[in-house]
Amino acid sequence: MTVRTYIRDHWKNSIKTPDAKCLGIVKMPTSYTVPCMREGFTDFYYWDTYFTNIGLLLDGMQVQAARNLDVMAYFIDALGYVPNASNILDRSQPPLFVRGVFDLWRATGDDAVLTRYMKAMEAEYRFFMLDRMTPCGLNAYGTYLCRSRLLLDYPWLSERVGHFVEDGDMEGKIALSRDLFSIAESGWDFNYRFRTERSPFDARAFAHLDLCSLLFDVEQKLALMKEHLGDSDAAARYRAAAEHRRSLMDTYMRDPQTGIYYDYNFERGTRSDILSAASIYPYAVGVSDDREGLLRVISALELPCGLSACAYRGEGECYLQWDFPSMWPSNVYFAYVALHRLGLDADARRIGEKYIHVVDAVYRAKGDLFEKYDARDGSVSVTSEYETPAMLGWTAGVYVFLKDNGL
Repeated sequence: MTVRTYIRDHWKNSIKTPDAKCLGIVKMPTSYTVPCMREGFTDFYYWDTYFTNIGLLLDGMQVQAARNLDVMAYFIDALGYVPNASNILDRSQPPLFVRGVFDLWRATGDDAVLTRYMKAMEAEYRFFMLDRMTPCGLNAYGTYLCRSRLLLDYPWLSERVGHFVEDGDMEGKIALSRDLFSIAESGWDFNYRFRTERSPFDARAFAHLDLCSLLFDVEQKLALMKEHLGDSDAAARYRAAAEHRRSLMDTYMRDPQTGIYYDYNFERGTRSDILSAASIYPYAVGVSDDREGLLRVISALELPCGLSACAYRGEGECYLQWDFPSMWPSNVYFAYVALHRLGLDADARRIGEKYIHVVDAVYRAKGDLFEKYDARDGSVSVTSEYETPAMLGWTAGVYVFLKDNGL
């Protein structure tokens, strides 16, 4: 059985029917997909589901893709945002709901998709603009956890990333926990993109590049959809917001020497010294059309078997799971989209084919797809934070996307 056939035959095993159990203040309104069929992540996860939906749409499962969007809209109506997961309500994840609605609209050609979800799309945008804003006018991930919960969860976090705070320093533990849960909202839990002299995980000091890029994409897509629906005034406002964001990102996040974008430390007026796959996002969504800048990022991240989440920083460094040398499907997707968008088709094909080859080879050896892979040697990525699970989810969605693009 090929991987493509395996995915098509097993989508049904990733679909769950809601039960009566209440999750926080809401319960699941309809059937939904989960990342893992058998173990590990068997709840609804926000940004994983976006990539799953890509595969579902390409495999003709528009009804289930729409149901997944219904779950996101239901959460937005109940909470004001889509939570990290159906059992993790204290934070969100990367805002891909609007992109998911846009994909469904393009797949169906049905304008009712836009009117059905417009209220929820605009509500999620307001959440990130009101609750996830920094003093420099750009956005950062966060969390709603209270101080007592942050302190309570510190031991669990320190087991995953290491002990960086003295035992008696409660304020230090609270601050570090808040930063780590903010990074968890990014979905990249964990890495050192926000490292400073004060903390190895100083997320509170930064505007976050991937979030700002995705919000630019939200603004652009809302403008297109509003224009299509005849609301030219709203479309103009969203276009203006996108151009303002582009200007801020070029001012604060872009290195003028290399054209590469980084997370921005607004407290120090500096950019992060960690080059990560987040630097691909501005080129994928249209913030920048600089081919040379994108190729510099790809060159720094590409390894023999694929694309690393972060650039190699030397043998003395500590590498976490969203770091060197882990290859994650979401990063491969945005890299392919960015390269293809800028006409770098040979590079896009090379990155995509490396991913396809690794997934195929591991499937032949183990009979499963996995959450992430090692871009150095093509093996299943092994990290200390948790055991790498067998996964359909976004691994399948990105695989289907690449195969559908002729790889």
